[in-house]
Amino acid sequence: MASTNDALWFLQPFQIFSTLGAAVNFGGSVLQSPLIMPMLQMPEVPVKYAGQQTAYLLHHSEHIFPPLNAACTLSNLITTIIAFLNRNSHSVASAKLPYLYMATAANIATTAYALLIMVPMNRKQTAIAEKLKDRENENEEKELRRLQNRWQRRNYGRAMIMIAGSVAGMMGLLAQHA
Repeated sequence: MASTNDALWFLQPFQIFSTLGAAVNFGGSVLQSPLIMPMLQMPEVPVKYAGQQTAYLLHHSEHIFPPLNAACTLSNLITTIIAFLNRNSHSVASAKLPYLYMATAANIATTAYALLIMVPMNRKQTAIAEKLKDRENENEEKELRRLQNRWQRRNYGRAMIMIAGSVAGMMGLLAQHA
């Protein structure tokens, strides 16, 4: 860790939090696609129950991952602004700045991807699951399965953005001098 004599010593804890948060976000997100979603798509699992489980997963994930991403984005943004303001007077701030830009951009891109691509699919899946609680409907069952498959593939895209942010954060942690 940086020396407490360094005026910008607090950048590193913010960076560590942001980097680890992005990695946790990545891990939680990427594991949903190859482990959880395939179980919900098994033909042996009635669509009615698969829909309820999908809705439960999506709802409870919203309590963990968006707030974590928001905290990481804010932490990266603060760190980036401080490094930018001190880029001419501190070589460490100058060295970290490109990586902080990338990490912050990845956090913002994760949010945009989630809001524009994932949330609409989540809402559709939840609405269909709610309808399927009361009655069977072959068209809605097919649509839910299609959306589950699409969500699984799109979730990998979001996870790649998250890991890019974590890698950029790690590189920023390692950057010491310009």
